[in-house]
Amino acid sequence: MLSMLRVENLSVIESVNVEFTKGLNIITGETGAGKSVFIGALNLVLGARFSRTLFRDPSKKLVVEAEFTDVSNVRKDIREQFDIETDIIIRREIDSSGKNRIFINGRMATVEQLKEAAVGFCDIHGQHEHQMLLDSTTHISFIDSLVEPSLKDRYRQTFERYSVLEKEINEIKNNRQQVIREKDMLEFQLNEIDSMNIDIDADSRIDDKVNMLSNMEKILESASNALGLIRDGEINAYDLLSSAASALSSVSSYNSVLEKAENQLSEATYIINDAIAAIENVADMQELDPSELDSLMDRKYRLQNLMKKYGPELSDVVSFGEVVSGKLEDIVFGQDNLDKLEKQLTEVFAELKEDAKLLNLRRKEIAKKIEDKVVESLDELELKNCVFITVFNESEIPDVTAGLKAEFFISTNPGFEPGPLVKVASGGEISRVMLALKEVFAVADKVDTLVFDEVDTGISGRTAKKVALKLKKVSKSRQVIVITHLPVVASAGNRHFHITKSLIGDKAKTEIGLVKDSERINVLASMIAGDATKSSLEQAAEMIKEMTNA
Repeated sequence: MLSMLRVENLSVIESVNVEFTKGLNIITGETGAGKSVFIGALNLVLGARFSRTLFRDPSKKLVVEAEFTDVSNVRKDIREQFDIETDIIIRREIDSSGKNRIFINGRMATVEQLKEAAVGFCDIHGQHEHQMLLDSTTHISFIDSLVEPSLKDRYRQTFERYSVLEKEINEIKNNRQQVIREKDMLEFQLNEIDSMNIDIDADSRIDDKVNMLSNMEKILESASNALGLIRDGEINAYDLLSSAASALSSVSSYNSVLEKAENQLSEATYIINDAIAAIENVADMQELDPSELDSLMDRKYRLQNLMKKYGPELSDVVSFGEVVSGKLEDIVFGQDNLDKLEKQLTEVFAELKEDAKLLNLRRKEIAKKIEDKVVESLDELELKNCVFITVFNESEIPDVTAGLKAEFFISTNPGFEPGPLVKVASGGEISRVMLALKEVFAVADKVDTLVFDEVDTGISGRTAKKVALKLKKVSKSRQVIVITHLPVVASAGNRHFHITKSLIGDKAKTEIGLVKDSERINVLASMIAGDATKSSLEQAAEMIKEMTNA
């Protein structure tokens, strides 16, 4: 439960410290005194977003701090991380630049960690929740809050699988028309490249081969002349070098210079032999075949054309062909894959329908229990013979709600058919329906603290007394904090805080204090009659006495 709330520099609050207790805690005060600022402070402690307009003095930091005792719903990993046993102190500081510093039991924390830690601490009902109840699209969420997580998670996971498959199929279909239009071009490009059977090593030397064949006659003539000079002529280089080497061999042992010269001449004959073999290889080639040259020139032209289109290098042409081939394979695979995905989608859709069937069956079972409990609670709140039902609309089209829409219908007058809550119920009736729903859901959710911001809107007299008794009843099993303007509701509290507003200079200042005994009677008397008259004081005392004994 919430045992302490401290607020500094928030709106009209300069600095206040409130200590709450078990049971029913009441907060009263004149209109505009800043009662709802306490709700805002509590929301900040629980991780709500902050607006810079809430600073009382922008030059100072804003501080909200709360202590929760006997907490039981904190996850094990959060307990260990922040050393939480039974109590937890949350402190949040915000400076003028909007920078947050959050501490949980003195240890730094993030907003997300704060939200995770504070789950189940407080359930705050204010005008936002009032509006939610008037929005029929939210009614399914009220029911789902009591549905087992396993059923909701199972449907959610199956729906996510279905959505992913459906999206993938739609993307393939949308892209497929464009891909099919590209197919003819891709096939032409691939055929153009594949028809050349490109060999990068061989084709990179095609210029050399063309040059050789183009000058073959000149090459053969020059090779023949060269062989005559170095080997075949009557006087040739090979014979002359060999004779010179032989001439020196007989005297080379007497002179190292001559020995070196002899070796050089011998080496020269070996080099000439290698040159002769190479020239013979060329000289032995067949005479020029014009068709071969034409074929090579044609291939060269076609390769150059491919390099202009897909190059600039021959290796780029080969790479481009591989990419095109991959795209064509994707087109074929795309159809096969589309067939497989559509088959999977059909199978997942069958699972989805079964999961939706189980989830929606459970929703309807829970809705019936809610209806019974709400009617019972409304009866205690002076809505006698009330009919409260849930109207369901189902669709075969899968969506996040499993194709089920729910809307609460109510009839507060005998003999009248139930109609939509938003159209039939008055403001006071809406307040009581919400109180009844909160009672139902709080029991199931095991919420430690229920906070109501003027849940008594639109009611008075006997009905107000019934609401007070209901709040008192609910507070026996959990802590309840109520901001109210009705004296009968205020008289039911175990602890009563009263807010006053004063003007310090040109700035409003709000203070809150615990009132009891005669001071409390005076506050209630003022709420009853505007001033503490003899009659209103007697009424206030009697009201407290009656609620104490209720």
